[in-house]
Amino acid sequence: MSKTIDLQVEKSRSLIEGYRNNLAELQAKGVTAAQLDKMEEDLKKLRAAGEECDRLRAELSEKVNQTNALLQTVKDDFLEQKKVVKSSYDQEAWQRYGIMDKR
Repeated sequence: MSKTIDLQVEKSRSLIEGYRNNLAELQAKGVTAAQLDKMEEDLKKLRAAGEECDRLRAELSEKVNQTNALLQTVKDDFLEQKKVVKSSYDQEAWQRYGIMDKR
């Protein structure tokens, strides 16, 4: 889970615990047990969402690595095939074989 989420969960849990320990005093200021329960439920949801994001990041990272490896393979194949025409024909003929650059 991200450091930001971890820190917020830790701070919120500490606050909730402190509020629960002093709920009788804080009720006069409008704090209710239901509010604290909702905060705890939201923390659970946040933690689950953070874990899902971590899982998706890991999955995406793997897909990106696979895609980059495939891209490199395609580029290498392209360059190898391009050399066949470039080394065998004059620049004027390259376009006929699908090579557009004149370098």
